[in-house]
Amino acid sequence: MPTTNEWEKPWFNRGYWIFEHLEDFHLESDETLVLIVMNYLMETNQTIDPDILCAKTNLSANRLDQCLSSLSEKGYFTYGMKNKQLVFSLDGLFEYQPQKEQKIFSKTLFSQFSDEFGRPLSSSEMDRLIDLGNQFEESMILHALDEASAYNKRSLNYVEAMLANWKRKGLDAQDIESGKR
Repeated sequence: MPTTNEWEKPWFNRGYWIFEHLEDFHLESDETLVLIVMNYLMETNQTIDPDILCAKTNLSANRLDQCLSSLSEKGYFTYGMKNKQLVFSLDGLFEYQPQKEQKIFSKTLFSQFSDEFGRPLSSSEMDRLIDLGNQFEESMILHALDEASAYNKRSLNYVEAMLANWKRKGLDAQDIESGKR
């Protein structure tokens, strides 16, 4: 990652840097598109607003909002008001330090939880899920979610307790799949 505020220097090409490090950010294709368009608009001093982003990316307003929320939750961009105007910043993207030792989970894991809970996961729930993923196989986590849903106990606390119980008993994913409890 660039050194502190190096990305603010006039010689630093943000667009090239984003393309060079794209795989480090684990973005969906729509998120990548939004990020690249936002960077382009910022570098060319053009106005950024949701209507312009929708037009440039060909995304629906709802999908754009999802992408912006996700990018914001990941800490890659922020927005605020300055001189009564909406201002966007991608500085969080350039400050991001990837944690190579952390597992990367499939989108399925997060979407399964969101679908079962009937809402998007909060950032703290995502962090808890990532922590679980560093302790358990993804298939075990999904089995715990399925079982929690079967008992109508759709909470991360319940899933965590179930996984901890299975761990105490020395069960692995194959044991769970074969019905051992």
